[in-house]
Amino acid sequence: MAVSNAENKRVIGLVSGNNTGKTTLAECFLFDSGAIERMGRIETKNTVSDFSPLETKRGFSISSSILNYQWKEHLINLIDCPGYLDFIGQTLEAIQVIDGALLLFDPKASIQAVTEKIIEELDKKSTPVFCIMNKLDQENADYFKAIENIKKNFSAPLVPFTIPSGEGENFNAVIDVLKKTQYTYKTDLKTGTKSNLDDSISKTANAGYNSLIEYIVENDEVLLEKYLNGEEIDAESLNKILKKSVLNRSIIPVFAISAGKNIGIDILMDYINTLMPSPVEISKIKAREINSNNEVEINMSADSQLAAYVFKTTADPFIGKLSVFRIFSGTMKPANSYFVSGPKNSFKFTNIMKMQGKNQSEISEASPGDMVAVAKITDISTDDTISSPEKPLAMNKVIYPEPIFPRAIMPAAKGDEEKINAGITRLIEEDPTIRLENNLEVKQSIVWGMGELHLAIVREKLKEKFDIDVNMEIPRVAYKETIRNSAKSEYKYKKQSGGRGQYGHVFIEIKPLAKGEGFKFEDTIFGGAIPKGYIPGVEKGIREALQAGILGGFPVVDVSANLYDGSYHTVDSSEMAFKIAASMAFKKGMSEAAPVILEPVMELEITVPEEYMGDIIGDINSKRGKIISITGEKHNQIIKATVPQSETFNYAVDLKSMTQGRGIFKQKFSHYDELPHNLAESIIEERKKQQENHD
Repeated sequence: MAVSNAENKRVIGLVSGNNTGKTTLAECFLFDSGAIERMGRIETKNTVSDFSPLETKRGFSISSSILNYQWKEHLINLIDCPGYLDFIGQTLEAIQVIDGALLLFDPKASIQAVTEKIIEELDKKSTPVFCIMNKLDQENADYFKAIENIKKNFSAPLVPFTIPSGEGENFNAVIDVLKKTQYTYKTDLKTGTKSNLDDSISKTANAGYNSLIEYIVENDEVLLEKYLNGEEIDAESLNKILKKSVLNRSIIPVFAISAGKNIGIDILMDYINTLMPSPVEISKIKAREINSNNEVEINMSADSQLAAYVFKTTADPFIGKLSVFRIFSGTMKPANSYFVSGPKNSFKFTNIMKMQGKNQSEISEASPGDMVAVAKITDISTDDTISSPEKPLAMNKVIYPEPIFPRAIMPAAKGDEEKINAGITRLIEEDPTIRLENNLEVKQSIVWGMGELHLAIVREKLKEKFDIDVNMEIPRVAYKETIRNSAKSEYKYKKQSGGRGQYGHVFIEIKPLAKGEGFKFEDTIFGGAIPKGYIPGVEKGIREALQAGILGGFPVVDVSANLYDGSYHTVDSSEMAFKIAASMAFKKGMSEAAPVILEPVMELEITVPEEYMGDIIGDINSKRGKIISITGEKHNQIIKATVPQSETFNYAVDLKSMTQGRGIFKQKFSHYDELPHNLAESIIEERKKQQENHD
């Protein structure tokens, strides 16, 4: 039976750090509901969610997967998100469109940095959350201790709704606290069997029930008064306030499960149906009317104007482009035209498809709460809004973190440069946290990602999807040269080879300029020592000399040059002769003006828990960095520092290592500064060797 009623739909995200069992839990949902006949496993590489060759090879999720199942009278649309911080962009896209989140934890592991980031993002959107303690079949897994360890990360109380019965290998039953009922699970059965409470856990269950009731009634004055007076509270009133408490995040339910053994999953599915919001119960979403630029609230109804948000794009060389979107309001049907906010144009949607992992099936209609896809419309991009042509809308877009890990990328085979650009452009459509930069200063194409793993996957995707082999290396540094002193120099260019010769004679004075002033040219020629027609040639010669300094052949900056004297020959002088003379005079003068190499310096903003402060500051000092400021924010410290660019190319890896993945940073260019003499010497020597090899 298809579910078209929005009240009976749920849009849920499976989110957390890596290795917490999200994909296995998704398989349980599909299997227990009858959406699949056999439950896949990551070890056997046959899960519905991790279907790409890279995911099956690596054994973890790289991209979000769109799934759906029907449990009793409810249709659940599900997004299974990757767990590594390198793929956080996929999770941010999911958080943009889900109405509730299942946040998974391994009870024996400490909370991961990516999980802290996810909690922060869910808080921003006030998304209702269930905390799921998975893997309770592990030896020495302590359910209540695990809850205690993570509760500081939440602003609302964590309240157990189910309690495990048995430990480790003996974990085979779950107690539904609200119903005061125990369910026992047997291998290969999809649901638990009601059983009597074990005496050993009866006391814990009763205490949990009393605590849960207290948390519920605290959120309603009428119920609280009845409770304090010892009056009986009817189940309907209790359940109404319970759902309201979950939706406004006054309570965060906690569930005990083992996805690997399919224990406690059916109870969790029941609570998703009853406590998670439907598409018509979520907070109002705002959008901008494109024609008037007015802000409007979207009415979550199938009868309202269409509003859908594109949160995922897949680029496949065989299937083509697939754009996945969530419908918030209105009804969509194939063969109609719809407005897309990015290109600001309307397109005919010939088909609409429902997704189940890698499989797509055409449907005749989509309404609020549905996640569907359209194929082969190349102008649609992630973060676009789809609406009716009569009332075009644009919804707020996801704010992605800036990529922080750069690598120069080059083809393994000559002639594939254009193929690389085309391939990475397609990958950026799938993942906006990738960036490609064509750096003219160092003459390299540089790809930016969220970390080492991220770019390793980019490299493998280029091979898998587009058959492009690439190499990646640390980018070159865009060094520059300048002078510290003033100097005067003279150069006479004279050449006679029969017939008309060449003659140019200049006197120039060069001086250092302040940082960032670039280059200034002037002439103070007096009395016609050099005719005005030749002076442009002098400036051209100096500007050409600026392209390659005398130390390492780097561009020269922050220098002024004054042409103050010279001589010319009435027959042999030419603009070219003065150009050559000026270029040689500048190089001669530069060698006498205390030339130095400049290096780019970046400004870093590093956010870390306080316990890592000492390590971070010590590391910045070891990288020739300077601390600008340190400020506190919640549980973290924000360090602003300047660090030479050459020391930042691997900083994403260094910071992850020093903070167990809990530190984050962003960077921007700050200024150029003088490279220390000992480092400059090694750079000059290296450049000489490169030149010799080239010659």
